[in-house]
Amino acid sequence: MLFKDCLCFQVGKVSRKMAKLTRDAVAPYGLTTTQFFLLTALYEEEDISISALAQKVVLDKATLTGLVDRLERDGFVTRQICPEDRRSIRVRLTPRAEELRETLTDLYHRVNQSFLSFLTEEERRTFEQVVSKIENADFVDG
Repeated sequence: MLFKDCLCFQVGKVSRKMAKLTRDAVAPYGLTTTQFFLLTALYEEEDISISALAQKVVLDKATLTGLVDRLERDGFVTRQICPEDRRSIRVRLTPRAEELRETLTDLYHRVNQSFLSFLTEEERRTFEQVVSKIENADFVDG
């Protein structure tokens, strides 16, 4: 198999292209791509525990903590101890993040649509099925 035909290389190339488009779109808001996706996840489900947010965005808690640190430093989120379980910390949006909710949500949909616009409805469904199948596969080194 030629290098250019390697699925891992092809997916990586597409991922980098998508990441660049997203990075360029969110840069004017002082956000990284990952911070943008974290805010998008929080717009869907506010007042969420660090553990639940880590699961939602598929990041380990240590990585997520650093990202939340920066979002907190920049005034997008706050952390609060859960009154029912003092070991649990919840992440909440600040007024600054709320002011950008509509703008960033619209940006999220526009960027996603720009990728999907190249696919027919059938291709999109097939693509989602294939990605899901690979994502859920149990790979064994070999």
